[in-house]
Amino acid sequence: MSTSRLGPADRTRYARQIRLSGFGESAQAALLDSHVLVIGAGGLGAPILSYLAAVGIGTITVVDPDIVELSNLHRQVIHTEAAIGTRKIDSAQQRMSGINSSIEVRTIPALLTPDNALDTLDGIDIVIDGSDNFATRYLANDACEILGIPLVWGTILGFDGQVAVFDAEHGATLRDLYPEVPAPGSVPDCSVAGVLGPLCGSIGSAMAMEAIKVLTGIGTPLHNSVAIHSSLDVGWEIVPVSPIPGRSPVTDLEQHRGDYEQDSFAPVSAIGESAETGSETADQERTLGLATLSWQEVDDEAVLVDIRDDDEVASGMVPGALHIPMDELLADPTRLPSTETISRQSPAESAPGVALYCRSGVRSAKTAAQLRSRGIDVTSISGGYLAYLSRSAAHQR
Repeated sequence: MSTSRLGPADRTRYARQIRLSGFGESAQAALLDSHVLVIGAGGLGAPILSYLAAVGIGTITVVDPDIVELSNLHRQVIHTEAAIGTRKIDSAQQRMSGINSSIEVRTIPALLTPDNALDTLDGIDIVIDGSDNFATRYLANDACEILGIPLVWGTILGFDGQVAVFDAEHGATLRDLYPEVPAPGSVPDCSVAGVLGPLCGSIGSAMAMEAIKVLTGIGTPLHNSVAIHSSLDVGWEIVPVSPIPGRSPVTDLEQHRGDYEQDSFAPVSAIGESAETGSETADQERTLGLATLSWQEVDDEAVLVDIRDDDEVASGMVPGALHIPMDELLADPTRLPSTETISRQSPAESAPGVALYCRSGVRSAKTAAQLRSRGIDVTSISGGYLAYLSRSAAHQR
C-alpha cells in the first residue's frame, strides 16, 4: 500500500502513531500491507492479537484449535465470560473485528504440525509464536528458517519472560539459543507452575512491538539477542545470542520430526524411579503394546480417560470419556476401569484397552510412563484434547 492510499479514516484512526518521528505514513502503509500469522490465542496471543489489530496490520491469521475455559480469563483478556466453551479463534476474531473492522482476520482451528506447517506459513510476512509448548516452538522456528520468514518468539515461566526475533538470514534462531529440545514435561507450563496475567501482557506487548519494528524498519529488532524480563524487580536484560558455528541449517522438517512430538517420554517415572534398560523396554512394548497412539489409531472400543484438572474439563471433554485427574490417578491407579498388570506369558492386544489424554499429550505421556512402569496396561494419546479438537474441526470443513 502506498502512502497515497491511506484514506481519511486511516489517517484519523492511526493519527497518533503516524505522528511519531521516524514512523509516518510510510510505516503505517507497511503495516496495512502486511500479513502476520500468530500461533496461539491464549495468554501471549491475547495482547499480541489485540495490539496487532489496533495498530493496523492488514491481514492477521490466527492458528489455535483450543476452546475458551474459565481458568483462561485471568490472563487471556481477549476473551470474555460469554465466550466460555467456544473456539478461541472465534472469540479472538470477534474481539479483533470490534477493535478494528477495517482489517482482515483469518482463523485456522488446527494444531500446527509438520504436515501442515510449510503450507500454513507460506506467503506470511512474519510469524509470532505465542504457543505454550516446545514442540510447536521448534516446529515454528524450523518452518520459518526453511521459508525465510522472521519469527518473533516469546515465553513465560513463573514471574519471568523472554522475547527474541529469530531470523536465519540475520543470524541466530531458536536452535542457537537452545540447541537441545527440552524433554516434554521437564519444564512446567502455566497449568502446573501458574502465571500472572500482567506478565502475559508485558511479554505479549513486547512481542507485538518487535513484529512492528521488523515490518516497518523502525528501531532495532532483537536479532541475535534475547530480552529477559523479571516482573518482580521490573528489570530487562539483553543477552547476546550467536549462531552456533557449523550448525547445519534446517532444510527439511522430516530431519527433526522427533522434536515436534509433544509426548516423547521414555518409560520412566518422573518421581525418581530408575530408567528401564533397552531390553526391558522392548519386553514391555511386546506385553503392553505401544505407549503412544494418535487419535486415528485408538481402538473404537478403548476406554478414554481424561486426566485434566476439573477446571479444564468444565468447558468440554471427548464424548464418552471418563474423568480422573492426573494426581488422583497416580495416587490410586485402581480407579482405572479393567486395570490389568503385565502378563509375561501372553502378548497384549495391538490396541490398549485404556487410553489417557490431557490437553496436549504431555501430561498423559508422563502419566502413562509411570503407570506402565508399574505394569499397568495404558497408552497415551498424542496431541491430547487439542489434537482431538483440531481433528474434529478438519472433519467439519
